[in-house]
Amino acid sequence: MLGTRFALLKVSGHDPDLQRKGRVLAIMLLGMTAATFVLAGLNILYRETQYNVVNGMLISLILGLFMLNRFGFVRVASLLTVVLSTAGAFLVGGSLDTAYLTMTIPILIASSLLVSWSGVVIVALMVIYAMVSGVASPSLVILVVVVIFAYLFADSLDRAYRENRYKALHDDLTDLPNRALFLDRLQQAIDRSDRDHKLCAVLFMDLDHFKVVNDSLGHEVGDKLLITTARRLQACLRPGDTAARLGGDEFIALLDGVTDGDDAVRVAERIAKAFEVPVELEGRQVSIRTSVGISLDEEADGKPEILLRNADVAMYEAKKEGKARYKLFNPDMHAQVLRRLEMENGLRQAIEREELRVYYQPKVTLSTGRIIGMEALVRWEHPERGLIHPGEFIPLAEETGLIVPLGRWILRETCRQAREWQNQYPTVPPQVTSVNLSVKQFQEPDLVQELVEILRETGLGPSCLQLEITESVVTDNVEHAVGLLQELREVGVQLALDDFGTGYSSLVSLRRFPLDDLKIDQGFVDGLGRNTEDTAIVQLVIDLAHAVGMRALAEGVKTIEQVRQLQNMGCDQAQGYYFWEPLAGKTAAALLADSPRWLLDHHLTEHPLNPGMVPEGRRELGPK
Repeated sequence: MLGTRFALLKVSGHDPDLQRKGRVLAIMLLGMTAATFVLAGLNILYRETQYNVVNGMLISLILGLFMLNRFGFVRVASLLTVVLSTAGAFLVGGSLDTAYLTMTIPILIASSLLVSWSGVVIVALMVIYAMVSGVASPSLVILVVVVIFAYLFADSLDRAYRENRYKALHDDLTDLPNRALFLDRLQQAIDRSDRDHKLCAVLFMDLDHFKVVNDSLGHEVGDKLLITTARRLQACLRPGDTAARLGGDEFIALLDGVTDGDDAVRVAERIAKAFEVPVELEGRQVSIRTSVGISLDEEADGKPEILLRNADVAMYEAKKEGKARYKLFNPDMHAQVLRRLEMENGLRQAIEREELRVYYQPKVTLSTGRIIGMEALVRWEHPERGLIHPGEFIPLAEETGLIVPLGRWILRETCRQAREWQNQYPTVPPQVTSVNLSVKQFQEPDLVQELVEILRETGLGPSCLQLEITESVVTDNVEHAVGLLQELREVGVQLALDDFGTGYSSLVSLRRFPLDDLKIDQGFVDGLGRNTEDTAIVQLVIDLAHAVGMRALAEGVKTIEQVRQLQNMGCDQAQGYYFWEPLAGKTAAALLADSPRWLLDHHLTEHPLNPGMVPEGRRELGPK
């Protein structure tokens, strides 16, 4: 019922101001119609039949004006309403004083619905007529006062509406159009492109590393950077194009009337070149780069939201290729996004449905060949796709924040399994099981408390757990990293720095980290014996680890030649497919039950589960 009443006030058209005035006029016309019906009813009640024709004509005229207004001809309907009400005031009003007083109605209509000064024009004409004809009346003075107040009220109301409307459609910081205004202009551009057989393009861009600037130099400097970005973006566009800010460091541009994708690419290149010049903020030179996604309306089915989404997708594809890049949207990108969304939803359900599995890769002491621990590695046992390796879903989990609950589950499951093995094989020396911590986990404020709780729940001794942190995690904020690592060390767990050599750790910060192991990145181990630079780096990391009182562990060992070279270099531990691939829990348990040791020459009888391994107690030859 409420919707029906509001439907009576609907006015065709896209201009919000015109629609607002149209609704006001519709209310006035409905009121005039109701009043005329009441008057006609009274005339019929008192048998004043001579007014029936006039009343019918008046109702028909008002309803005609109502429909004219409803079809979007608001100004015409408003003007005719003023004429009709003015004629009615003089024809029906009787005396001149009554007519002047009745004229307040058309004056208010003209001032509020046409332009604020239109009522002044009407009264001015009436005053001139009165002076010329000599039919002045005291009521005319009242009318002048009314028109002055009507003008002031209508003008202030109109100005306030336009100011509020501008604020509602523009970004407060940069004064660029916001999302709502951009989508409106985009829809108009799409309509024009269909009519004129041309294309329109959308460029979606954000600033690379804006968060670093915001966090390091402060939000005030960040705001100045956004204002500078808005100005540079506008300078790269044509007069008829639109630049807008969606929020944060996201900006968007509408290119109207382009010929093909090459036109949009040239604008993207112009934007990239404009942002090559550093920005001076608070006495600092700040370099900014942008990633740009480009989308054409021919791929959007005439829908602004789809065009905007496509440009956003293309922008993230550009980011994947590095910073300061641009990318033109193609339908395959959307298919990839859908697959990514499907995987994200599946990963959320995988945590709830316990489809995740922890695999364990043995770590071997190169001096004895004995397995001294396991690294926990997660796998996703998908009901349709089978076993999915972490490289396919861990980056997605990190991006979406799912890595926090996922990492928490891995940590708890690993501790539970390690404690279970200790109970099953009490004669086997305690193994140290290592678990990787992601960036987001390392940033969690309750990490230490959560770790203590998991150790208490599972009953695993802290010394039997090692946490692996990638080098990039601790180098982002050294002071925070040192403090948190010290707290973790006080809990009693062991600590390892993973992928060492791929980040930018300084010797000073490395000495401050309370670490047990340095893990040499697989990329350097692969080059042993083939690349002199990689070989030198591996030797350097081993010597560095020993110099600061840590053990060196080589990742990704694949050949006996690598093993022997690592031994000669003095490396302490190693892991990789040469020794064993990641094992499911039961297979890893069987391996621990046999207490195997690794044979560095393959002349003896091999371990039944893997070539090159022999059970504990069997005589071994060669290096240990």
